[in-house]
Amino acid sequence: METTLSRVHDLVSEINKRAPEIESARQLPADLVARIGQAGCFRMLVPASHGGDDIGLPAALRVIETLARADGATGWTISVLAAAPVILGFLPPATYDEIYASCPDLISAGVFAPKGTAVREGDGWRVSGRWPFVTGCHHASWIFMHCVVYDDGKPQLVNGAPVMRMAVLPVGEVKIIDTWETMGLRGSGSDDVRVRNAFCPDEYTFRLLGGTPSMQGVTFNIAPYDQLGLFIAPVLLGIAQGALDEVTELAAGGKRSAFSAHRMAESPDFQERLGEAHLILLAARALLYEHVQSAWAKAESDTPPESLDYATRLAICARVATMTTTIVDTAYNIAGGSALYNSSPLQRRLRDIHTATQHVAARRGAYKNVGALLLGEQPGALPV
Repeated sequence: METTLSRVHDLVSEINKRAPEIESARQLPADLVARIGQAGCFRMLVPASHGGDDIGLPAALRVIETLARADGATGWTISVLAAAPVILGFLPPATYDEIYASCPDLISAGVFAPKGTAVREGDGWRVSGRWPFVTGCHHASWIFMHCVVYDDGKPQLVNGAPVMRMAVLPVGEVKIIDTWETMGLRGSGSDDVRVRNAFCPDEYTFRLLGGTPSMQGVTFNIAPYDQLGLFIAPVLLGIAQGALDEVTELAAGGKRSAFSAHRMAESPDFQERLGEAHLILLAARALLYEHVQSAWAKAESDTPPESLDYATRLAICARVATMTTTIVDTAYNIAGGSALYNSSPLQRRLRDIHTATQHVAARRGAYKNVGALLLGEQPGALPV
């Protein structure tokens, strides 16, 4: 039986060959996005009731890792866009039905960061703001934007925290601003978007943090913010695996270090460092997928996670980030001087991994709650 993963495998070679083109364009080419869509990547988590494949989180993460192994920016882009149907699942059912009525492969893009304002007006909201890091916005039909709710010129607060609301607008009502000049993940097209005083009907808004999804299904039993790091981690794994692929191919091809009479592949030091990096990757992959399988099993049985399970879920991406950065740094270092050039895929992998680890989900802050719970202490708040 053909699966999303098997269809993606058919694209891997082309994506890998087109990685320099993707990076130069600073976004995925439209024809490649169309083929990735045909493979089912944008409908992986769309409910079957709406024409989606609904393959489940564990299988979707394997697809994302495979794409990132071919090209980091491609994997990053698809990881973000594939999660959108889960986020939009907090919309009213009729709105979700309308958005996905035309096609389960529809692309939506957006951000969690509350960089805008929403002011109640009649049966909707006046929305303004500018949001950075909107990956894949050039390919999207809809853009979702997190806003702080304002009333009488001041943010609404509940227990000292601002009230937030997600607004969903057609891409035609949103201005995309070309800002994506970055060190790495250059092909992800993660530009800024801006909205000025746009009206968003109430049925196209929702409360994400603390809200309840209107869609039914196992995928929706895991809150989107809880899943955030789980979508980023397979991208990191794919980038690291790609780096090991490339340095292994380089050495196996007969490269010699300067002034050496022996092939790089014959060097005990090279062999040791490559072997260690491989084992670190196996450990990082096992950490992610073992937890994901456990989380998925609990979601299937509608069993709420224990506090330590929840804290661990949010910290896993940080641990995977540390491990995969070590792997890519090692691959780059043992490759020698040829890795310095812009034409080297290892140089791109190095820039991609260090860019990816700047994401909030990959930062070390989540460790403290795991430690607090292990000590029987009260965990603190995490950044949103």
